[in-house]
Amino acid sequence: MTTTEALLLGRRRRLAVTMVAGFAGLVALALAGTVVADLADLQTVGRLADRLVPLLVFYAPAPIAAAGAYARCGGPACLAVGAVPAVVFAALVLVGTVLGVPGVGGADAPLGGVTASFVLVGVSSAFVGYCAGVTAAMLADLAGLRDDAADTEPDERNHAIDDAATDDRD
Repeated sequence: MTTTEALLLGRRRRLAVTMVAGFAGLVALALAGTVVADLADLQTVGRLADRLVPLLVFYAPAPIAAAGAYARCGGPACLAVGAVPAVVFAALVLVGTVLGVPGVGGADAPLGGVTASFVLVGVSSAFVGYCAGVTAAMLADLAGLRDDAADTEPDERNHAIDDAATDDRD
């Protein structure tokens, strides 16, 4: 797979899934913790959440996408990182509304509008991070700092070694 294909489509699917799912879990934990802290009137946790949640929702997608692009996780996975906060937020609001959690619901603002705004901000941030990561990966390739074998999954490396061994015997 060429460098362009690796950067656009990705070579490391397992890492890409881990990156997106891990970030989704972190955002879900932070948002749910904020709701629980608000309901339990825990002021210290609430103040911490007031600082942590904006960092996760608005600023974290760019560096995570940059790291994913550099690791050759692919464009779709890197851009999905930007949509994660919006999807988790919408899911939390829907679950909170269905369960009747006080203070969680779509009564204050239309859920679709808020979610679309989160998606726009997150995907824009992730796109900038993805572009930075691709640039860093291409510069590292030009400088000879990256090894092509490090860009593949362990299973693919074993197949490549097996293929090379059979090619030598022929």
